[in-house]
Amino acid sequence: MRKGLYILLIAICSLQFVAKAQQEELKPWIDVVMDERDPSQWKWNKTDASRFTIRGDFDGDGFSENLYETATSIFSDNDELTPLKLAGDLGVYFLINEGDLDGDGGDEISFMIVNRDYSNLNYFRIWTYKDTKWKELFSVFVHEYDCPNYKATRPEEKFTHQWKRKNGYNMNKVVLKVCDGVVDVIGFHPCERYAIEHVKLVDKTSAKREWGVIIQPREEE
Repeated sequence: MRKGLYILLIAICSLQFVAKAQQEELKPWIDVVMDERDPSQWKWNKTDASRFTIRGDFDGDGFSENLYETATSIFSDNDELTPLKLAGDLGVYFLINEGDLDGDGGDEISFMIVNRDYSNLNYFRIWTYKDTKWKELFSVFVHEYDCPNYKATRPEEKFTHQWKRKNGYNMNKVVLKVCDGVVDVIGFHPCERYAIEHVKLVDKTSAKREWGVIIQPREEE
């Protein structure tokens, strides 16, 4: 009896440890100087300790590699992987291994490029590696404060974070995988409210996209 209780206790502790690990905070977005000066004067000052890095099997060959952020690209310690050139020179707000979204054996990644502007509107970008090069699967229109590692303080900044927590989404991911080749994402709907978007992935492309339920109430509701 005692042995059974002991095994059960170990199992519960293990599950709690896994759950905690899944919800560990992402590295914050730091070391980029953004202030009231003209955006052309902003600088990327990250170090090896503060820049983003992730690990996964991104080319689907059965072996894991690391990806590293620079101001202008994302590159791997696997020389066989072609670097991903960023459309900017201030790096990214975050870099996440989203796992194998389409079931082909290779992990997909997500990030948001830092733009030289004052707008808080931007895109989550989901990329995959195919035929020796990186390819964007799809992008999602959002606010910059929707980034998983953003420290929300104002009510409007907290909505997606609170909704994900309440509905069991992984707080450290952008994409919710439904099954191989089918994913959900939270995006900014044309009606200017947040909604769930369903995306079907076929042969490394977003073959079909459609809006689902609008999750953000109207302001007067």
